[in-house]
Amino acid sequence: MKKLFFRLSLLIAFCYGGINASNQTDRKVDLQSYLRHAKSYEKQYNYAAARLTYDSAIAIAQYREDALWLAQLYRLKGRSYIFSDQNDSAVIFLEDAVQIADSLDIDTILAMAYINIGNIMHDWGLPDSSVYYYKESRALYASAGDSIGVGKTYSSLAIHYKYSGDFEKGIENALKANIIFKKFDRTESYVRSLINLGNIYEKLRENDTALSCYKLSYKLSKKNNLPVLAAISLMNRGIIFYNYGIGEKINGETGKALIRFEQAKSEFLKAMEFSKSINDQKRLAQLYSNISLCNKKLGNIKEAINYARDAVTIFKELGNINGLIFALNSLGSCYEYNEDYQKAKACYFESLELAKKAKQKEAIKKTSFNLSNVYNLQGDYKKALEYYRLSADYQDSLFNEKKQKLIEEHKTQYEILHLKDMNRIKELDKKRMRAVRNVTLWVSVFVVVVLLGSLLFMRMRARKNQIIAAQKIQKLEDEKKLMAAQSVLVGQEKERERIARELHDGIGVLLSTASIHFSSVETKTDKATGEMLKKANKLLKEASKEIRQISHNMMPGVLSKFGLKEAIEDLFEEVEDASDAKVDLRLYMGEERLPESMEIMIYRVVQEMLNNTLKHTKASKITFSFSKEDGMISMEYTDDGVGFYEEKLPQGKNLGLSGIRSRIDYLGGKLKMESRPGEGTRYSIIIPLNVKNG
Repeated sequence: MKKLFFRLSLLIAFCYGGINASNQTDRKVDLQSYLRHAKSYEKQYNYAAARLTYDSAIAIAQYREDALWLAQLYRLKGRSYIFSDQNDSAVIFLEDAVQIADSLDIDTILAMAYINIGNIMHDWGLPDSSVYYYKESRALYASAGDSIGVGKTYSSLAIHYKYSGDFEKGIENALKANIIFKKFDRTESYVRSLINLGNIYEKLRENDTALSCYKLSYKLSKKNNLPVLAAISLMNRGIIFYNYGIGEKINGETGKALIRFEQAKSEFLKAMEFSKSINDQKRLAQLYSNISLCNKKLGNIKEAINYARDAVTIFKELGNINGLIFALNSLGSCYEYNEDYQKAKACYFESLELAKKAKQKEAIKKTSFNLSNVYNLQGDYKKALEYYRLSADYQDSLFNEKKQKLIEEHKTQYEILHLKDMNRIKELDKKRMRAVRNVTLWVSVFVVVVLLGSLLFMRMRARKNQIIAAQKIQKLEDEKKLMAAQSVLVGQEKERERIARELHDGIGVLLSTASIHFSSVETKTDKATGEMLKKANKLLKEASKEIRQISHNMMPGVLSKFGLKEAIEDLFEEVEDASDAKVDLRLYMGEERLPESMEIMIYRVVQEMLNNTLKHTKASKITFSFSKEDGMISMEYTDDGVGFYEEKLPQGKNLGLSGIRSRIDYLGGKLKMESRPGEGTRYSIIIPLNVKNG
């Protein structure tokens, strides 16, 4: 059978290459042209045609007995099987490539094959094997002096650790890959590693950092004509904005949520143009589904339905079952929102049938739940209960599978550890037997060393476990603090106001009253007592003055009584009186006051900017402008101080910038800060008035 296959492949190769078997020895086939054609098919996602082309090239290489080409072609064909999710077939050809490359000492091909096998081990849920192959590949590339190859292994390890949940190692490897690709000017690889780094930060919920990575990757992709990576960068940014919108909608911030959904839609539409330019149908279908979701959230149901239909059509043409299941559920939800329950059920039934055939339990659970909702809305409670029970059954099944998987993983780990322990014990027994045959003294020494080593190992392992547990606890605490940050911000201002009021109206009044009583008693006592009362009265007045100053700093009376304009003017007057800096103040606020919470937040932002200038920049001139028009607040603040690089500030010393940013974020605004050494500092702030705050 293999001989027949070989002959057929060779015949195809001869026909394709325009050569005749009779004069094969006289004419040289350009195998490189086969590679170009195969890779062209792969770019079009036509992996079957690519593999046929590889087969033709393999037949020619076998005929020539060209082992070098065979190793490379086996690896490429194996990689093609990986692209089409046929890992079992991929392993067969990759192992052939490894065998030939190893026998010929071709480290580069061997290293590339190890990366491909590592990817398969990762997909099969064998993390130890996956890491082993990646590290073996890295060692081979390093010994060959191939820095780019080393960078590829770092990228593969970063992806592995990302999906394994070890984000610290993921970031470490992604950054190493970034450094290498940037150093050697490998733009495409550098952009891919930036996207990978953004994915990891996104997993860590550090979305601002992830957005920065995607922004840079998009900029470089656009500049260097990399439409695929540009589309991926934009799509990832859109997903973050969409998730922001979901969170803000849950928290009741409807206005902010709509802005986020519009941002997400804008990113998806830009990504769509790049995908159209290269006819990337799979990504187009994904983007259509995402745009449909955004339109649904924005209330554009007609547009949502149209995009969802387009996604369904493309996924059907591609035969992409997973994407089709998702798109059908998305289209069904649009019909359900539009109260077109018959069409909604038709989509859900089609999705459910596909999910059952593909044995996608998660999709079956979700689709069954959607059907239950539709029947419930139609008043068919019997059918609603039937599909709800089906959804619940698959939920239980998924839970049991996850539970069993965890049990198996722990069991496997235990068996591995047990085997290692047994091997270690056997080795120790052999050494002890040899020592007994020689001299009892050496036995005693050996036992002592082993015991000490075991104790030290156990102690180090216990210490390591303690450190890991502490890190996990700290991580959870950090996440909790992050979620509570905005709530604390509002609470702080309210608490400041309460404390300021109590200081002024409570303790301040008591001190003033006490001072009056002391004054009335001073003249009615003997001289010595009068002097003591006079000194005490002086201290009471100073304390009362200090209380009033603290109360004013915590919550200026001017702000609460007369509004933001007078409070800002008062603040800048104090700056002119207390420093040599000249102030250029331009306020265009109108008569109508802003909401109290907004005035407080804006006042704190201005106060923080002034504090930064006075404490750190040695500025001689400060300019501040405030305008309110067309539903927007615009603020510009500049000083001519020493300036700084924000990224070079010591950790933890960000000059209050985090406080400024958190308040602007709370108000739904945007902050742009520019500063360079010797060029001063500039803050540009825009805040929408139509977004609900507080």
